[in-house]
Amino acid sequence: MLKFSTLLSVLGPLAAAASGCDRAEPADVAATVATEPAGAPRLRVATVVIRFDNGRPDFGSAPTDDRLRTVAVFADVDPADRAVVDALAGQPPVMDSAIAVDTCARQAHALPPAAASPMVRPASWIQLLDVGNLELRAGNLMLPLQIHLLPSVIDATRGVRYDAAVEHGRSFLAAGALIVNSTGGDGVAPFSARVQVPRPVRITFVGEQPTSAGVVQGLSADSELRVRWGSVDGTADLELVAGAEQEGQAAWLRCRLRDDGDFSVPAALVAELPARSPKRPWTVMLVRRTRGAVAGFSDQALVLELADSVHVD
Repeated sequence: MLKFSTLLSVLGPLAAAASGCDRAEPADVAATVATEPAGAPRLRVATVVIRFDNGRPDFGSAPTDDRLRTVAVFADVDPADRAVVDALAGQPPVMDSAIAVDTCARQAHALPPAAASPMVRPASWIQLLDVGNLELRAGNLMLPLQIHLLPSVIDATRGVRYDAAVEHGRSFLAAGALIVNSTGGDGVAPFSARVQVPRPVRITFVGEQPTSAGVVQGLSADSELRVRWGSVDGTADLELVAGAEQEGQAAWLRCRLRDDGDFSVPAALVAELPARSPKRPWTVMLVRRTRGAVAGFSDQALVLELADSVHVD
């Protein structure tokens, strides 16, 4: 079974293979990337994902101890390759803006297919940028990010990625804001980016059954999948992800929610999920998300995600 923690850590195994300090020769990209016309537009983009998990995302594992993880990628790219940079930082594609609040969409894969494969063919070459030393700060707390070489993890992509993780990370949320500081490098000026911390989300009931240590048992085979949560916030985006991946049969639902504490996944979509059992449960996850800008890079590049997940037997 695919561990659900891979849902958003889309290139963990690939990055681990390239995380040492020895440089590998980059793959020959001439055969996989079209020649770039003179004067073709380029963008400097960044994806910095700070994620706090207070649930149990890995089936069969002990509950996480409030794990806080940060992954950051900075890149010079063709505009068509923005999603590849997001994938390298473990960020799923943004939901279609045409999807209304309290509406779900079905997807066949837990991962974006392009992000899950080292055989991605970008529209052009991608240069991952070294922005110097990077740290996460919250009040008096500081977490330095480690830097890893990614030599051609994806064809035509080379450079560095930053990451760090800490258990018992709830204290980082208490400051009310998280700050990412860079000393600068690769033609990038030093910067400081800030994102406000919303209230952590907690799943309280699935159906009529309360959650206990990240597990819901005894759920009746109702036509709808009702999910309730505490700590309603209203200042951040809220997303529900539900589904399973079992022996080649994969079905996942993503829903954009109104943050009012109660939502039911429609019966027609629930019927398309694989059959659940204690050995093959569904995973239900709520993610509350806010964004902030990073100076020198396009769009809202800094993402803070507060997540809670349960397994439904």
